[in-house]
Amino acid sequence: MNRPKIICHMETSLDGKIMGKYLWLPGKEGVEDSFGVILKRYDYQAQLLGRTTIDDNFTLYKKPEVNEKAPPVPEGDFLAEGAKLGQYLIAIDSHGRLAWEDNVSESDGKKAHIVEILTESTANSYKDFLRRKGISYLICGKDQVDLTVVCGKIKDVLHVDTLILGGGAVLNWSFLQAELVDEVSQVIAPAADGSTETQTLFMAKKGLSNDQPMLFTPLSVEIMADDAVWIRWKVDGKSDIDFDGDPEFHAVQEMVREHRGE
Repeated sequence: MNRPKIICHMETSLDGKIMGKYLWLPGKEGVEDSFGVILKRYDYQAQLLGRTTIDDNFTLYKKPEVNEKAPPVPEGDFLAEGAKLGQYLIAIDSHGRLAWEDNVSESDGKKAHIVEILTESTANSYKDFLRRKGISYLICGKDQVDLTVVCGKIKDVLHVDTLILGGGAVLNWSFLQAELVDEVSQVIAPAADGSTETQTLFMAKKGLSNDQPMLFTPLSVEIMADDAVWIRWKVDGKSDIDFDGDPEFHAVQEMVREHRGE
């Protein structure tokens, strides 16, 4: 399929968490955080984030000011004037919940036009809200976002050659399971907090993706100035082992469940 090169760039704790107390620890004095340093090394035109990640870092769980009586907007995709920037912050937001205040995001002096990924079932009032804000959107699926359509439109409509995928855990894993990721760029912080309630780098979600193991080949390892370890992984694809059809695997799983009293 016609799609951009996709690099999943994430920071994790030593125990694989992408959120938690460890993120609040002070870094080495006078040393720039390696996550941002590495991001600048990639020549990318867009970042793609999930709704929760956007709310955590940009829109802060505010409610969008929609007009429920807005007249019907034209069907299909919408490209606002700001799309000519050529740099994009793309949000997966099929239910139309993100309360953007502007149509541009700025980080490290780089401006990016905001683009929402919606579905045909997204409310007309929310699409009207985006149009009033000058925010572009792409329709990618009927009731649920179709990641293959997303990637195709990012390439063909937005003309993106390289895309940075930046979480959360469910979105990362869904892209991997759909075999749409070329490389994983993992920045491992020299810290951990042991929490059992925070997201890991990848997480399956029932109804969105299964937990078929993925295979990787390490491309490079680098110790950064802030003591983080940067590992680049080539994505080889799914394991071809049929766990669903393996009676020995299911027997072991059943034994474990009995031992736990489940």
